[in-house]
This record gives sequence, structure tokens and C-alpha cells, in this order.
Amino acid sequence: MIKKNAPLLQEQIHYKMLGYGIDGDYAFHLNAQRAYVSLYVGNISKIDPDGELLSGISVGKGCIRFTKSTEISGTLVEAFITRTFEMWRSGEDIDC
Repeated sequence: MIKKNAPLLQEQIHYKMLGYGIDGDYAFHLNAQRAYVSLYVGNISKIDPDGELLSGISVGKGCIRFTKSTEISGTLVEAFITRTFEMWRSGEDIDC
């Protein structure tokens, strides 16, 4: 979903995680935890203030947690990724 909706981003290892960014500036990070995979995006409430895009998904202040049982189809995660990339690319503050 990240590569599809943010094709300009380059994949690189950053802070021992898979990072997606341009010239050392990162919009996303992926990291495997024991019980889930985290997608780090900055401050979720700045990107999705109403919580409509991530409704029903486990989130923290700056991460989305995907367990093996998380059913992504039927969610608005892809729209969230697109919105995050657009905000990041336009220079809007999405950081924690």
C-alpha cells in the first residue's frame, strides 16, 4: 500500500526499521514487534483528527498496530496512507 500510494518514496533501513522517505526525510517506518507489525506515521491525530480513517484498528499516538488477525480489506488504511503522504509531501506538520 505504501509503494502504491506513495511511489516517490524510497525504501531504506533507518533506525533498524524499514523506512520510506526521500533524501533522509521519512514519512513512514515499518517494524515487527512480538505480537504485531507497527506502521509509524508521526502523530495520528494530526493526520486523522476525527478517527474516521482508522476506526476499529489498534493505534497509538504515532503508530498503527497490525496483528495477524487484523483484516485490512474493508478498512480505510489505504486512504490514511495516501493522506499521510500528501500531507508529508506538502510540508504539513505530521510529527509527534
